[in-house]
Amino acid sequence: MRRRFEQRGELADIDKAINFLEMSVELTPDGDPDKPSSLSALGSAFQSRFRHLGRHTDIEEAIRYKQQAVDLTPDGHSDKPSWIANLGITFQSRFERFGNLEDIEQAIRLKQQALTLTPDGHPDKPGWFNSVGTAYRRRFERLGDPADLEQAITALQQAVELTPDDDADKPGWLNNLGNALQNHFERFGGLAYIDQAIQFKQRAVDLTPNGHAIKPSWIANLGSSFELRFDWVGKLTDIEQAIRLKQQAVDLTPSGHVDSPRRLCYLGDAFLRRFGYLGELKDIEQAIDVMQQAVDLTPDDHAEKPLWLNNLGGAFNVRFDKFGELPDSDKAIAFYQEALNLTPDGHAAKPSRLTNLGTAFQWRYEHLGDLADNEQAIGHLRLAVELTPDGHVKRPTFVANLATALQTRYKHLEELTDIRQAIDLLRQTVILIPDSHISKAMYLDALGTAFQLRFEKLHELSDIEEAIYFHQQAVDQTPDGYAYRPGRLTNLGTAFQCRFNQVGNPTDIAQAIDFQQQAVNLTPDGHAVKPSLLTNLGNSFRSRYKHLSELTDIEQTIYFTQRAVDLTPDGHSNKAGWLINLGHSYKCRFDHLANASDHDQASSAFQNASVSLNGRPFIRLQAALQWASLCLDPHLALQAYDQMFQLIPRAVWLGQTVSHRIERLPRLGRAVNAAVATAISVGQYSKAVEWLEDGRGVLWGQILQLRSPLDDLRNQHPQIAENLQTVSRALETAGRTSRSNHISFDIEQEAQRHTKLAREYESVLTDIRGRDGFEDFFMPRKLPELVHAAKNGHVVIVNVDSLRCDAIVLPRSSSSVVHTPLPNFSLKQCQDLRSKMIWSLNMSVHIGRNGDRLKVKTPSTVSKDDRHHDFQAVLADLWLNVVQPVLSLLGLLETDAKNPLPTITWCATGALAFLPLHAAGIYGSGNPKQNVKTSDFVISSYTTTLTALINSGSKTRTNSDRTLRPKVLIVSQPLTPGMDPLPGTLEEAKEIENCISSDRITHLTHDQATINAVMNEINKHAIIHLACHGIQDLNDPLNSCFALYDGELHLQALMGLSLENAQLAVLSACQTATGDERLPEEAVHLAAGMLSIGYPSVIATMWSIEDQEAPRVVAEVYSRLFQNRDDKGRHKGTVSSAYALHEAINHLREQVGDMNFAKWVPFVHYGI
Repeated sequence: MRRRFEQRGELADIDKAINFLEMSVELTPDGDPDKPSSLSALGSAFQSRFRHLGRHTDIEEAIRYKQQAVDLTPDGHSDKPSWIANLGITFQSRFERFGNLEDIEQAIRLKQQALTLTPDGHPDKPGWFNSVGTAYRRRFERLGDPADLEQAITALQQAVELTPDDDADKPGWLNNLGNALQNHFERFGGLAYIDQAIQFKQRAVDLTPNGHAIKPSWIANLGSSFELRFDWVGKLTDIEQAIRLKQQAVDLTPSGHVDSPRRLCYLGDAFLRRFGYLGELKDIEQAIDVMQQAVDLTPDDHAEKPLWLNNLGGAFNVRFDKFGELPDSDKAIAFYQEALNLTPDGHAAKPSRLTNLGTAFQWRYEHLGDLADNEQAIGHLRLAVELTPDGHVKRPTFVANLATALQTRYKHLEELTDIRQAIDLLRQTVILIPDSHISKAMYLDALGTAFQLRFEKLHELSDIEEAIYFHQQAVDQTPDGYAYRPGRLTNLGTAFQCRFNQVGNPTDIAQAIDFQQQAVNLTPDGHAVKPSLLTNLGNSFRSRYKHLSELTDIEQTIYFTQRAVDLTPDGHSNKAGWLINLGHSYKCRFDHLANASDHDQASSAFQNASVSLNGRPFIRLQAALQWASLCLDPHLALQAYDQMFQLIPRAVWLGQTVSHRIERLPRLGRAVNAAVATAISVGQYSKAVEWLEDGRGVLWGQILQLRSPLDDLRNQHPQIAENLQTVSRALETAGRTSRSNHISFDIEQEAQRHTKLAREYESVLTDIRGRDGFEDFFMPRKLPELVHAAKNGHVVIVNVDSLRCDAIVLPRSSSSVVHTPLPNFSLKQCQDLRSKMIWSLNMSVHIGRNGDRLKVKTPSTVSKDDRHHDFQAVLADLWLNVVQPVLSLLGLLETDAKNPLPTITWCATGALAFLPLHAAGIYGSGNPKQNVKTSDFVISSYTTTLTALINSGSKTRTNSDRTLRPKVLIVSQPLTPGMDPLPGTLEEAKEIENCISSDRITHLTHDQATINAVMNEINKHAIIHLACHGIQDLNDPLNSCFALYDGELHLQALMGLSLENAQLAVLSACQTATGDERLPEEAVHLAAGMLSIGYPSVIATMWSIEDQEAPRVVAEVYSRLFQNRDDKGRHKGTVSSAYALHEAINHLREQVGDMNFAKWVPFVHYGI
């Protein structure tokens, strides 16, 4: 009856068999020699029913009875190997059902024991070889150890070779050998292995009579092998054959059979493969249907449940990729996650399931644009690669998927390291995958896209040449009719378009349009990728329009781009980009035809892009700028600029590295100036001040925000304050991490940690702002707060823009602002003055690397008078068109010798930030009475932002030690190892020592001036004087440093100190207030850095100074700071560091002459 059940699958047969065998066992005494046989037969019957129904009690009974059979059989008995082998088979069945690793270990031990006990030539020997081979194969599938697979193939080959074709067991042995060869192909590749697997499995099917219960299994297994070969070769007949065989296996499987879920799921896999090739909807619907049946029929504790869940997740993910329906993505992630949760560590399928889940997150990111999804994808994909050994056939796929996720993150954050790593990883993948593999084209295409992205960043022609080469290879290896061919065609077309934009060869743009048109024609409107294809085609027509100015091209551009927008649902992450393309297209036609409706359409498209919820922030910010540029009414432009300022924190995000944020800031600075000019033009001066503060000094503002005191928050919500402080400190460090250009999982984990910290920081801020009294916590400051910057003197903001130039004054101790236009000054004029000043300096000053002190060079072709004349003209222009109108507005052009000069703090923008407003004036006039200069009327200081000035003022007001005798730390380096000597630094130190009693000075020089020594002393002194080389890092301001005897003292290290007593930093190192001409709004220099780390006042230099001039200025500054005190060291009157420098420069100018500008102009004061 048991054999009839195994042939026909009738449940009543096995139930009767078990009843009869139970009676036989009960009636047979333990000493009877037939008792072990009865026990083993009963165990096998329970095992047969377990295979059909999957009930736990049946397999437990099977093991119990078979174990008794072994125990009752003496060693040496001829039947003992059979009972041992059967027991091993039962342990294997339990392993296959429940996945307990101990069961397969036990199965291998028992089967190997049975094989050893069986002599050669014994009729059971082939069966034991087969049994041992299947056990090793099962363990290989679980652990992935190649040695297990080799053992399996060897044993299974022995079984087949020792068994004649007419043996009833021969089909089973053939099927099992085919499965092992298939495993070898899956693990190591080699088409010969899968071809052999198909041959053996086909023989198994052919040798099994119709109606036999096992035949559906052999048929399903044969179908899986055809499917696998299709995956590798891409031959449509293979997947058609796979579907036919798997459907036949399902049809032959009775309802309720334990193998029914497996066969249903495998059929679904085949439908899914054909859908990927042909893209026909019916295939994906059938795949989901049968896979869902498989999951529903399988209990949660079944060892194969994770596989069915994984496959069902894959089907939903593929349908999401096709149609873009978000619920499909959510279901895919949920099923993938459940499958992964049920997969134990060490399982051979773990990397594949990690990859699948990571890919699902990646695809959802591409739809919604939520960076958290991309980070989840990278995390899972990275772990999949880590868990997969070199040489594994799937490793190239896992590596390529990780590369794709990095490539996607690059599009969001534009960190160049990501695209470099993606290229490196994809190169590895392309090399490792043989040309015959169907996936090769996919990875060639991805590599081409990576090169194209890098080209768009660096504009190196070799990158776009590589992109075209790899995209062309991908298209050539993709057969007609294949579902992914349109995407590869459009990518090739886009690469040609990029090269056309760079080189201008008309053949390139013609090919671009041809390939992209093919892609559009091959793709139905309902396909999720159709909008991208339409956009790319539209962009190519626009590129050709710009080159040829043919109106038909821009008409085509608008047509295709509008279709892309219409086909893209609101909320899709790409919609903002499509809208921007549409806006540019309408603007092009407006420029051609001057049709007002085109202007309105362009403005509307940019506006909609800027307010799109899920677009990339920097793209939306650019849309806001385009929107503003098209607003004819400045009041409407203010709305666009307001949107821009809301996007700044996201576009220049704390989750990006400092160097990348700096890379984005030049474009932002110019936009801020334009916004401020627009606000001024409609009389909104308060908004102008607030916007300038919000959009200026962004990087320093972010750094200072992370270090802001949290006293009020700590008093009311101590735990939240602690959480914020913890994440702020971690984020400050993470933002400065240098990401290697080569793949490193430690570096990748740091990058993910960085973005996670940024999101956590934002979450904590949102929580704080939801609490009473903290609604504006860390929000941009409004004018009532900003006017406190003028507590110690007038603050003059000068905004320079192409629209207009203006000065806005925050008068001392006033709650209002005063505006004066600068009608005789312009952006171009300012830039010309900057260029003229630089030319004049270059003729007399060599600005050495690493802040070298001044070296004089005097070309014979340029006279000293010419150099002075140019500088003189610059200063005169600044006086007449900027400084004089401001001083006139404030009524400061009349001086009273009885009253001290007032202080003005200049906050200049654009190129004006590099010009010496403090030295503006008329010099060298024939009538000395006509000579006039800024310093005749005011004491000048500078600030990077109003917030910096407010923070400095707050620090000095809370410093109760302000009037006591300050201590001075002098750091001098006359002979820094590896750098030019600075002998004048010792003279500077002597001048300071002449002004201050020795008990108030600590002088570290030569080998005493080490990093640790300075760090240990700095907080013990209110004043630090740094007479050494200064090194400015334009890519990371916190990496700027002072060169000491044993290395570089970085601002980052100084920021870690608590500088409560800090009063003044004197930076006698050169070019400490020079900055970066690309970032005039950011003040990327050492002086700004010292303000940021806690010094309220800083004396620095705009360019290199002479070794002999520095001691003169130092002597005058310190004599005024310290000799205006009583015998107890207290101030006789208020002498600020700004005043001390003002007087020191006056003294130096008297010595070197007014016209020797390069010597006295560079000395500047920052702060209060």
